[in-house]
Amino acid sequence: MLQYKRKTFPQEKLFSALWFRNYSLIIIGSLLVALGYNFFIMPHKLVPGGVFGFSIIINQLIKFPVGTIALCINIPLLAWGIKVLGGKFGFKTVLSMVLGSVFIDGLTYFFGNPIITHDLLVSSMFGGVIIGLGIGLVVYSGATTGGTDIIARILSKWLKVSLGQMFIVVDGLVVLTSILVFQDIELAPYCIIAILCISKTVDAVLMGIDAKKAALIISDKHEEIRDKILKMDRGGTYIKGEGLFYKNQKKIIFTALNKKELGELESFVKSIDENAFVATLNTNDVYGNGFKPIQ
Repeated sequence: MLQYKRKTFPQEKLFSALWFRNYSLIIIGSLLVALGYNFFIMPHKLVPGGVFGFSIIINQLIKFPVGTIALCINIPLLAWGIKVLGGKFGFKTVLSMVLGSVFIDGLTYFFGNPIITHDLLVSSMFGGVIIGLGIGLVVYSGATTGGTDIIARILSKWLKVSLGQMFIVVDGLVVLTSILVFQDIELAPYCIIAILCISKTVDAVLMGIDAKKAALIISDKHEEIRDKILKMDRGGTYIKGEGLFYKNQKKIIFTALNKKELGELESFVKSIDENAFVATLNTNDVYGNGFKPIQ
């Protein structure tokens, strides 16, 4: 499956509120990943890339537990990754990898792999969304799910190819292998749908939980807008600009806010200057005063 790079968070103190939050997210996220695989993906032999997907293929050949196979693959991958890439994989990643495997095997032991629905499209979509939600929570906590993420990073470094392209190549090879093993090409579209659902859900989780926005505002009422931003306990920067056509001098306000604050600011700007220009940008992280500490 598609993997995502680890986010950066303030240093955690042992047993602090942040520590409990992050480790709770790892546990919940790992359980959701296991639920998605156990009840929607594995019963239909769908393979949405990744180590768990490859483990499903091996499971069909040797009938060994999927979670155990995944853990046996992940351990040498982790050691290889540390050797080639350095110590970028912390305890949280190891915990996530172990919990994911334990939960999948535990659910299989107690419930088997029941078919919730015989509709492959529904299974691929629901499974992808649940797995994506789990991965999103794990990544948000500051961990990664390991797996093909490590292979893609190593190959990207060796072959000088972008990481995104390597994800596609590695997960594509896993899906292709599943077609050859199961000898059922009709499963391929549903595997791709599951991969897309996982990817889109992870993006939605990461952008939705802690979404930040940047705004560029050009208006003759810039002083009123500045006062409004300051009353919202936010800051900003004036940037000097010049119009392309009339070449008149303009003051451009640049500021960073969360989604709720941006909506409030946009409503205010519209109420005082209908001719104002407002451009909003999505941001992955904002560091500095009022946001995360600079690492």
